[in-house]
Amino acid sequence: MKKFAALLCGAALAVSSVCFATVSPDKIGIGRAVPGMTVEQLIAIYGQPVSRHGDDLIFRDFKVEIDDDRPSIVDSIETRSGALATPAGVKVGQGAEVLNGAYGTADKIDDDWHKTEYEYFSSDYSKKIEFTVVGGVITEIKCKVRD
Repeated sequence: MKKFAALLCGAALAVSSVCFATVSPDKIGIGRAVPGMTVEQLIAIYGQPVSRHGDDLIFRDFKVEIDDDRPSIVDSIETRSGALATPAGVKVGQGAEVLNGAYGTADKIDDDWHKTEYEYFSSDYSKKIEFTVVGGVITEIKCKVRD
């Protein structure tokens, strides 16, 4: 009976571990921009933004939103350009099938009538990355510090 209980507990642990995020926090970013970095670090890498709109800094191939509560911290990054890849090598314009190989099974999938969003949370739950897919092709990548 004790062996059966131990086996049952082990199986429950194995199944429950599948539900937890397994994406390393260092796999969440676009190009060399990562959520949580300072604006100073970002500008040192990419130079001055092309324009600013409120809390948004617009660069050539991506947009950054600054944290409202911490104005020197990058809250989110998004791109619709295929010029920059995530640390796992995923780019806008690639087929959605690359996501499983690069990031595994999504933590959350949101199906809309014309698009699907795949969300992955970092293993420490500090960040997330989201891929928007239309017609089987990645059209947008967003990553951010989690609230």
